[in-house]
Amino acid sequence: MRSLTTILLMIVAMGLNAKSLQFHVSVTNSWNQEKRYEPVVIKLKDVPGLNFEVQSATVFCGNHSGQIDKVEVLQKACQLDDWNGDQRADELVFLTGVKANASADFTIELFDDQSGNDKFGTPTSGGDRRWMYADMMLEDKKDKHPLITALEAPGDSYLYNDLYHHGAAFENELCGFRIYFDQRQNIDIYGKKTRQLELEKTNFYTTSEQMKQGFGNDVLWAGNSVGCGSFKGWDGTAPTNIEPVKTRGQRIVAAGPLRTIVEVKDIGWNGLNMRQYYILYAWRRECEVRIEFDRPLTSETFATGVQKIGEHPAGYMHKEGEGIIWASWGSDYPEMGKKEQFPPEAVGLAVYVPKQYIKATPESDLNYLFVLGARGKTSLHYYVAFCADKEKPVDLYIAHRFATLDAPEGYHDGPAWFNAMAGWKENLEHPVKVKIKK
Repeated sequence: MRSLTTILLMIVAMGLNAKSLQFHVSVTNSWNQEKRYEPVVIKLKDVPGLNFEVQSATVFCGNHSGQIDKVEVLQKACQLDDWNGDQRADELVFLTGVKANASADFTIELFDDQSGNDKFGTPTSGGDRRWMYADMMLEDKKDKHPLITALEAPGDSYLYNDLYHHGAAFENELCGFRIYFDQRQNIDIYGKKTRQLELEKTNFYTTSEQMKQGFGNDVLWAGNSVGCGSFKGWDGTAPTNIEPVKTRGQRIVAAGPLRTIVEVKDIGWNGLNMRQYYILYAWRRECEVRIEFDRPLTSETFATGVQKIGEHPAGYMHKEGEGIIWASWGSDYPEMGKKEQFPPEAVGLAVYVPKQYIKATPESDLNYLFVLGARGKTSLHYYVAFCADKEKPVDLYIAHRFATLDAPEGYHDGPAWFNAMAGWKENLEHPVKVKIKK
């Protein structure tokens, strides 16, 4: 047997052989308003001198003069993500706040072992901190609902009812979403009374007892509409579902601690192979929808938008600037078959689309719409957001944790929601600039 001294020497030698790399990042806010909990995304392929597979990372705060958010132990939580499923980290992300017309500096250290504060492939930060959740589950006769991370099937296989909550679900403390695993691929929304993670307990199917305890629930009946920013085809007069396809799939790319990423894949749709990515960050109300195609687009057109809610819907459009917002407000039953259990819910919906993708902004009986196109490009993106009238006010200390869009008192009527959307639009159109330095 090896002596204790020999074993200790081996451990020391392993530590000496571990690799690490340190570099610096500057985050600049050139806008005349502060940016709160702004995502900072770094592609690892752009880091100078990186020649190993990253297994963990630590982000240290440098220049504090430009920062507005509180920092614990001079470190910030971060996350390493693998986009293509090859078990290698592709991106590092952290969130920060930067004052108006100011910069903040950070030092980042990458490791080829588990020495860093945040580990690759784990949904928690620093051991147990978590601000996001995502899952996919199978429906089964024994109600065990086993967790899965991906599912792919022929396009003519109907698996909508074989997945618990019908597709991938994800949330932060503000709001929750799910994407239907069928030809609709609708975005469904989960509104909350209290700012907390709860899908692991309710699974989008909140019981009467959980409702009494203050849990949220599914707050929108989309029917045949586009719901809240669902991506659709366009036949020249109306949105169409994503069908037929040769293969349809969903995959949870990332499940926290700072962002969730859900991939929806459609192979062989109208001559296109398409991947949709739904990206939600901690403490932010909006979800980015990123659509990627395997070839440059030509004359293809698509659609998204927001539905008209209830018998007396209110709509709002904001055209000035680099993009356009369609927003709506209204009240309706979220579960048409369970009206006694789930009374009408008032909600606000919004979609922001950069003008470069917009072909038209028609209105139909069901929806406020965008017609989209991206000739010569292989991708397009937009953002969706929603609020629920049921959200409880929070004190200013808790509100400080959330992004600029959010008001401590929440949004409880159309004018308040539409006014907030104008500010949200301005925020999206003034992203921070990230510069990597050696």
